[in-house]
Amino acid sequence: MARVPDGATGLLIDGRWCASGTELAVIDKYAREPFAAIQQARPGDVEAAVTGAAAAARRPPPPAVRQEILGEASRLLAARREEIRELYVAETGFTPADADTEITRAVGTIQLSAQESVRIAGEEVPVAAAPGSEGRLAFTIRVPVGVVAAIAPFNAPLNTVAHKVGPALAAGNAVVLKPARPTPLCSVALAQILLDAGLPPGFLQLVCGPGETVGAALVADRRIRFFTFTGSTAVGLSIKQNSGIAKTHLELGSNSASIVAADADLDLVVDLVSRAGYRKAGQVCTSVQRLIVDRAVADDLAGRLAKRVAQLRAGDPWDPGVGVGPLIAPAEAERAHGWIRQAVEEGATVLAGGERDGPVLAPTLLRDPPRHSQIMTGEIFAPAVALVAVGGLAEAIDEVNAGEYGLQAGVFTRDLDAAFHAARRLHVGGVMINDTSSYHADAMPYGGVKNSGYGLEGPRYAVEDMTDPRIIVLNLREGR
Repeated sequence: MARVPDGATGLLIDGRWCASGTELAVIDKYAREPFAAIQQARPGDVEAAVTGAAAAARRPPPPAVRQEILGEASRLLAARREEIRELYVAETGFTPADADTEITRAVGTIQLSAQESVRIAGEEVPVAAAPGSEGRLAFTIRVPVGVVAAIAPFNAPLNTVAHKVGPALAAGNAVVLKPARPTPLCSVALAQILLDAGLPPGFLQLVCGPGETVGAALVADRRIRFFTFTGSTAVGLSIKQNSGIAKTHLELGSNSASIVAADADLDLVVDLVSRAGYRKAGQVCTSVQRLIVDRAVADDLAGRLAKRVAQLRAGDPWDPGVGVGPLIAPAEAERAHGWIRQAVEEGATVLAGGERDGPVLAPTLLRDPPRHSQIMTGEIFAPAVALVAVGGLAEAIDEVNAGEYGLQAGVFTRDLDAAFHAARRLHVGGVMINDTSSYHADAMPYGGVKNSGYGLEGPRYAVEDMTDPRIIVLNLREGR
């Protein structure tokens, strides 16, 4: 049975695990039964957490100390893989294989953050070229923004948290972390690891609870100078509108597409899409939701992919034969199933799957849903892929660009000119050539455009965002 670290209550203020008097049950996403409980933060706890973070932020540890702490945290996370895997599978419903992948990535993300902590640097500014400034020398240094609020999603409760907390600490900031309401335990485990690694009290505060109370209290606090949020476009817009003049990084919704040209390697497409469309039960921002295929190969690809998807088993994530676990909640499975039924009623064909059993939605492949259907325009966040046929690359690009989201896209083609044409024309944050929209290495800049948000993840890029440049100018006189 998964177990929270000893003494870790879920409410961490100034280095101490506290009690609030209000318990928050954590539900096993497949069994649908409580298996753990943590302390839910009250408004006064949020106030205390921000106060502690603001005090700590005035005395950031030296870069070498930050590097040492984060390096040790990376090692401890790797050493505690087994216990964290159990927490992860129970609170998310994802498979142990998905858990192992995310733990491995989080270890790397924290290690990358450790390396970036000693690479922070400014630059010389050539002010001496300005008339009247011939004797001046100017340069910038980068300073921590202060207090960072990290608001994390349920679908990557370890690595996305690492992408927020690791760079913030590397930059010398203090962090107030609010994990997603359904999946707080990986954050609790990571917070304990950072304490054990020697993080000074106050530099990481943990407040768990609903966005309506805990999240709202954070957004209203003007001492927070940077918000990093991953979640829905609607909530991201609310944070932007209500967080004053604090800096924000928003990684929001998507309905990512991958384009398949007539000359594509269809075996490669099948292999990658059958993973990238269904891992974590499709609850991934970059998950392949739309597969936009040249009409010349659409029938061939549809047949091959349908056979592969039909072989995917959904159910208990601890069953070794299961590749797709439940959705985060039965209501989400019901919603996604409704989108599939609506698409079928409007003319789509079910090539595989389509059934639902409580929180478990069978891996589903649809053919040619109408362009106005929700599965083509919204974010289904479920193990469902819509395959649509188009007349060629130009039409496929227009199909992607017509939507309101722009996180990542994939393009499968053997034609280098076509690949670069697509890369230049697609209005998204990242284009993956001969790969799906779901490819993501943790060192790369990762972020979207349009309603998918703005700002970048990736430790190097996040550290830059989480520091402010400060200009220093010396008015030098010639030596006498």
